[in-house]
Amino acid sequence: MRRGTALALAMTLAATVLSGCMADLPVAKSKSPQHRVTVLGGKLTLAAPTGYCIDPKSQRDAPEAAFVLWGNCAAIARDPQATQPRHRALLSAAVGPMPKVPTQVALEGYERFFRSEAGRAGMARSGRAEDLKILRVQQSEKLLFLKIADRSVDTSGPVDGTYWRAITGISGHVAALSVMPLRGSGLDDATQRKLLQSLEASIRAAN
Repeated sequence: MRRGTALALAMTLAATVLSGCMADLPVAKSKSPQHRVTVLGGKLTLAAPTGYCIDPKSQRDAPEAAFVLWGNCAAIARDPQATQPRHRALLSAAVGPMPKVPTQVALEGYERFFRSEAGRAGMARSGRAEDLKILRVQQSEKLLFLKIADRSVDTSGPVDGTYWRAITGISGHVAALSVMPLRGSGLDDATQRKLLQSLEASIRAAN
């Protein structure tokens, strides 16, 4: 597969998983609340920082793509004695195939794509580009941070419509990581980015 084609396919996948459109993937089975799980047929392990456990109802896993959502362990286990996270937020990771290009090259391509109309439409819950605005972009050697305002997010729901996401490559796979503050949590930008970095570090350590 040519480099441009592979990159385009990976960006399309990232747009899909970022928007949360993973309903067609099979639901993964889970016994009890866990903070880590192996996906993609055993190719990758996704793990979250202390206090965050997987919501089994939201977990999806298939040979080429997977999605995991983490929440407060105490809430998911329905056990007030269980470990709770420091910050009130939901975390998610969506993964798929990574184009065989240097990470820096791939991240530059992702930034251009997600700034486009097609990219913004892919990230918006509504699927409409006009509903999503990229407020800020930061890029390091291995992470592309996006601060997003999605006005199509249900205002009566539990999470804020403005939040941070990060795109990175891990063990040959593209990973779209999200931190979604619960309404009223007051998590500032720096705290959200640090939480994303903690999530990325937990996944890297597990692999």
